[in-house]
Amino acid sequence: MATFKRNLRISLGFYTVYSDSNPLKRMFDPTQVPAPAPAGQIHPLGQALIAAVDERDRHTGEHCRRVCVLAVELGRRVGLDAAALDLLHQAAALHDLGKIGVPDMVLLKRGRLDEDEWEVMRSHADRGARLITAAGLHDAHALAKIVRHHHEHIDGSGYPDALRGDAIPLLSRIVALADSYDAMCEPRSYRDALPAAQALEIMRGERGVKFEHELFAQFEQALFELGV
Repeated sequence: MATFKRNLRISLGFYTVYSDSNPLKRMFDPTQVPAPAPAGQIHPLGQALIAAVDERDRHTGEHCRRVCVLAVELGRRVGLDAAALDLLHQAAALHDLGKIGVPDMVLLKRGRLDEDEWEVMRSHADRGARLITAAGLHDAHALAKIVRHHHEHIDGSGYPDALRGDAIPLLSRIVALADSYDAMCEPRSYRDALPAAQALEIMRGERGVKFEHELFAQFEQALFELGV
């Protein structure tokens, strides 16, 4: 498995992160979030979709960039090959694409969502998968599957299809860990950002429910390697 090295340059197709001076801490500062860079392996239409997410809601765009860094590092730790890592970083970049179709009154609401609003918000996983399929991106079927299932839980309590265990694609499980952690570590209108240690403690309590034990252990190690 790959290990993180000092001054490693991680190219994620639409931006580049440098490992010096704790990249993730810089990324949680809105003024330090990396700007999109020239296209890498991502198809130009995929680049356009990523840009559309950023234009729709800058907060969501910044979140997707951080999730991409975390997901790719975890993918390296679990030994994904180059093709799988390429697919992973594209899926992580596009995992919230479906929020383009979520109304402002829900997506940008200042405060907690009620149950009806949560139902609308939860539709973003399916919406994103359908948009990827409609766009005809390279590996569209695989990308759409990862995006559709990134909110499934290991015990079957997730959405949209209540998949369990290994029925959830591995790359979806990787994105889910990165997504959950980053969501807790960024501020919301109804709460402050949680410290990293508190977010991880909450996630430890969700092992066997949302996340599998072994993959979570690898995720903690990935965060350690990134200096979080």
